[in-house]
Amino acid sequence: MKTDTIRLLVQPDEIHDYVKGLWSDGPIRRSHESGGAVFRLIERFARVPRFFYDASNETAEWTHFSAWWGGILLCDYANPAIRDLRYLHEIYHAANMPHIGGINLATLEAKNFRNEREASTYTEMAVYLEFPELRPMTFDHPIFVDRFLFPGGDFHSPDPLMLDRWKREPDQLFQELLYARIKVVLAAPDEIDPDDPQIVWLRRYGEQGANWLKVWSARYQLVEDAMIALKRDTANGDREGAAARHLDWLLSDAIAEGSGIPFAREAIAFRTKFDELIALYDDAMEKADQTAVKNKSLD
Repeated sequence: MKTDTIRLLVQPDEIHDYVKGLWSDGPIRRSHESGGAVFRLIERFARVPRFFYDASNETAEWTHFSAWWGGILLCDYANPAIRDLRYLHEIYHAANMPHIGGINLATLEAKNFRNEREASTYTEMAVYLEFPELRPMTFDHPIFVDRFLFPGGDFHSPDPLMLDRWKREPDQLFQELLYARIKVVLAAPDEIDPDDPQIVWLRRYGEQGANWLKVWSARYQLVEDAMIALKRDTANGDREGAAARHLDWLLSDAIAEGSGIPFAREAIAFRTKFDELIALYDDAMEKADQTAVKNKSLD
């Protein structure tokens, strides 16, 4: 992290105000300002102090799971609506992540992978039911949710039955969408089309998850314990002290090892495998005559 860029936000109103300034002019910002679904998400996010930062090594930090330990990487995209989705995804992670003392590796896998699946379902699928006007503003190529919400292929014509269900039973529909994604991620190789780029994109989560767990197997409890302390001290009324101690710990020699990047070893190890999986996704996209990722955001 570039330490001189860290924005440490202690009080809930500071967090709300700062996040409002990140959104582009669109439905996500309006939902935050009007007390809608995004406002309620930020309320959960702001229960403890948070910080935002610029990367000191963007290649390593772009795929680092900093939301797990309380930080959100500042970023930019050519399309501001896609940048909004990135922030929404990371904030959803942080706002809904439980932390558990004495956790074993199998439980960490269950806990963090559920958090990942829920965050992805929310920001890759459910967000377009909450804000159907958002879809024409984001990706030019098809994405997985289009199969459900835009069956005719017109991003301006969402399925009215899906929108009605989202109003009547959002929790039930969210679960159905989540398991539609999981079905793809966990399918046997002969159950999917290996040249379908959206399917390849989803299945990368399973492979990345296994690698992430291996990378973090030695030091994950340090994160859990530090976040438990942050939550405990915040609940006891010491928001400012809790925030300062947590940030000092992340930047300490024991954790950053003089690099400025908390858990730099884990960041670099995970990034190496991530690049290999993105190459597979790019191959599927190119075969389908769609725009490949090729890590453009990291050039």
